[in-house]
Formats: sequence, structure tokens, C-alpha cells
Amino acid sequence: MRLLLIDANFGQADWLAERMADTGFVARLAQSIDQVLARGLAEDVAAVLIDSGLSSAAPAPAVRQLRQAGIDQPLIVLSARGDWRDKVECLDAGADDFLLKPIRSEEIAARLRALIRRGAGKASNRIQLGALDLDLQARCAWMQGTCLNLTRNEFRLLRIFMLYPRRVLSHGDLLDQLNPGGSRPSMNAAEVQVARLRRKIGSDLIRTVRGVGYRFDLESAGRDKISSEREVCRSGRCGC
Repeated sequence: MRLLLIDANFGQADWLAERMADTGFVARLAQSIDQVLARGLAEDVAAVLIDSGLSSAAPAPAVRQLRQAGIDQPLIVLSARGDWRDKVECLDAGADDFLLKPIRSEEIAARLRALIRRGAGKASNRIQLGALDLDLQARCAWMQGTCLNLTRNEFRLLRIFMLYPRRVLSHGDLLDQLNPGGSRPSMNAAEVQVARLRRKIGSDLIRTVRGVGYRFDLESAGRDKISSEREVCRSGRCGC
């Protein structure tokens, strides 16, 4: 998943970006709010992370500026300053969470995933769309109760499709998932991985949008669920 990381200290931001890549987040770096707004860096990101470090400047104005600009993605502020006033001001300005450093990247990632799930209307680590069931934490997926035995890249692609089922995902979106934080694979690599995923979940669930990318087909997912339930009913296992 794409993450916008705002930090005036680029060296520190690079280090954190590498750590976040290990947790599945591809960081897009920015040094200021003005840079974010001027270049449209918040477009197509799943969440925003502001690292204020030891800066004497309060982070709340930065949060407020982003929210007033219409950037409504989940937003977390990191700070090495433990003043409760900063926390209250940031939350009132529109931040979704305020975390004190030092903190492990794994915890940051877990909190980001929780906020992203809530934004997608999901209350737990499990996402269910039709006959597909995906566990974000365990990194497993099932089709009609049968484990799909996905590879790492197949799981990453299915995760982004199921988190954003109504969005057309570009080839760039998918390439970011295949090697977060590293060199970007070729376009052909994305097509190959999508083809492999289709073989496991069914070709109808991932639609090709010519010249743009791919989209998860909610209607097909729903039909698969109905079909599965009818099979159970005919078998007499449903108890009806």
C-alpha cells in the first residue's frame, strides 16, 4: 500500500521508509506540506504519516493545512516531543492518531492498517467479499473456505484489490505492491502475477480496464457467494 511520509529530515525519512517497506507500505517522501500540495503527492496514497521528530514547530498546523486542502486519508503524527498539548491539538486539527517516538515500525504499520480498515468500512483484520475471505494479519486467503495458498506477491495483489474493490488500480499501483521499497519490477511482471492470481480465484473477479489497469469485480464476487450458498443448500449441510 502507498504511504505519504512527510519529514523535513530526508535522511531520517529514508530510514523510516525502508522500515515501513518491510511491513508492506511503499513510502512516497515529501519534506513539507507545500511540496505535497504543489505536486499532488497525496493522490492515490492509502494513508499519511507526518514525522515531526524533535522539531520545535508544532505539527498541528501541518495537519490542519492538509485537511483544509481536502486530503482525507488516514493520518498519523509521529513526534519525539511528549507534550500532551501537541497531541490534543493534532487530534483536534484532524489527525487520526498521535504516536510518541521511539516506536517500532511494526506498531506504526499495525495502526495504519487499522485506520485503513476503518476507512474501508472494515472493523477487523478479516475482509470478506463474496466467497473470498482474506486475513490481513495472518496473510492468508480462502475461497469458499478453502485455503488458496497464495505466494507473497499474490497475497499483496489480492490485498489491494480487496481493500479498494471499486477503484481501478493502475499498473503502477500493482508494481508498487510487488516489491515495496525496492526496485520496481517490469510491467510484464505485474501482468504475470495478475494472471497467476486469476488462476487461483477465478478470471472473472479481476477485470482488465484497457489502457488503465485492473478492477476487482464486486458483482462477480457476489455471484460466487450466492453460488456457494446454493451448493451448500443442495448438499443439505445448511440445515434449512
